[in-house]
Amino acid sequence: MARLILFIFLTLSLIWAQDPLQGIREFLQREGYVVKVEAQRVLIDLGKDRARKGEEFYILREGADIVHPVTKRVIGKEVQKVGRLVVEDVQDGFSHAKVLEGSPKEGDRIRLRAEEICFDGSDEWYFKLSSVIENLQKKKECTYAIREFKDGIGVEFRGSPLTYVAFPKQVPASIGGRVSPEDISLLAKPRLLKALPSVPSSADLCEFVSGKEFLVVLYSNRIEVYELLKNDLVKRSEYSLPAGVGVGVQCAKISPNLEYLLVNMVSGDSPSSIVMKAVGDTLAVVQRNIPYFLSVLDKRRPTETFVGQRFSFRDRFGQTVRLSFEGERIKEVGAFLPPRGFRVDSAFYYNDYLVFTDTLGRVRVFRGDGEVLSTEEGFGGSYNFIEIPLEQGRLNFVLNPKGSVVKFLDFQFALVIKNHAGMAQRFFDILKYNRGELFLIGERRKDLLFVKPLRGGTLEEAVQAVLTTRDGRILVITGKTGTLTIQNRGEVYELELKLL
Repeated sequence: MARLILFIFLTLSLIWAQDPLQGIREFLQREGYVVKVEAQRVLIDLGKDRARKGEEFYILREGADIVHPVTKRVIGKEVQKVGRLVVEDVQDGFSHAKVLEGSPKEGDRIRLRAEEICFDGSDEWYFKLSSVIENLQKKKECTYAIREFKDGIGVEFRGSPLTYVAFPKQVPASIGGRVSPEDISLLAKPRLLKALPSVPSSADLCEFVSGKEFLVVLYSNRIEVYELLKNDLVKRSEYSLPAGVGVGVQCAKISPNLEYLLVNMVSGDSPSSIVMKAVGDTLAVVQRNIPYFLSVLDKRRPTETFVGQRFSFRDRFGQTVRLSFEGERIKEVGAFLPPRGFRVDSAFYYNDYLVFTDTLGRVRVFRGDGEVLSTEEGFGGSYNFIEIPLEQGRLNFVLNPKGSVVKFLDFQFALVIKNHAGMAQRFFDILKYNRGELFLIGERRKDLLFVKPLRGGTLEEAVQAVLTTRDGRILVITGKTGTLTIQNRGEVYELELKLL
């Protein structure tokens, strides 16, 4: 099996398990953009998973910034309705629409016009939905009808089904009526989604356009950007990296108004990282030659957890500093005092716990200055490496893959990666893995954690990264090399998690 990007759909029923209120509200507030204007017809960036023939959308135009009078920070933009359009023809990744009112421009936002919404179901769910949907009517038939079923909530448009959000299953009772996350047994079931052309070094999820997620895949010499659709990945752009070797990539809002791309690179014997941003359909470098490996340790707190760590072939991972991003330039703002053995390549926060894989391959977890978990067996390792020149040849210095935080029912877990070195690596120092595993870290109670393998999470490839989408799906990126370079490739799988 080729090296695999594994797409894990965290799903309990017909679609992913999410809060039904949140799922229905987001569906009825769909947004997109006008991407092309041809007289009274326009092209919009909503495809089959986001639009239906006959649906109407408002055309919105952004105006001046709204500035807070005290903090002087930009807190939003003025938005006005400038017209309406109706969808006429729907394709996989886009739709054609007819202009009903106004004169749209390329780049105008669009928002679903759902003004007649009714509900057919229990009083309990009527009151719940009324709290998040304005002017909800209690009757059976109207333009958008929300219907309550035994296992979930469905939405119809003019009598035709649009979407269905399943109710989360109840967690099975445990001894004494209390449930521990350690009691939950999950089974992972994958299916192939898409192939990639070569071995990825790293990847992350980015929101370059509001309401859309993109998978950014880093190879040693280039970046590929894929739009993340419900059942597919569509390649949108490619960027060749400057001189050096790309070893890590991460998207983060290190500036309040824009998501930037942090690309860790090595040139010579030290980091030469870059910061990029999306400009139209391409990527542009805004700062080069940054002497750190960069990371945002917690995307919920990007400016607070933005750090850099120095690296050299002789000393390996060294000093760690806190960073800020001002005027599209990175600045040091103080020391970051990590635990002994800290490596930024694999580090992330799980709740209040700092998780990383050290040089000996142990997964270590700290809360503050106290260590609360350390594995005895070796984790980490990947096809992400730097060639270190030696007098008698070279050495492959291997970087560890970063894990991710996932939510299942009312519990949060950290997913960490364990890759098993093949015989060629153990005896001949040829970088080769024969399988990768995913492990769950959970919290029994404060400062008491457990770690256990995810059933069905053993793969025939080395796992390169684990990512979680905003709707609860998980991307697991793995890789495999062949005896010839042309045999190196990647694959994308969906993995459904089931409660056993």
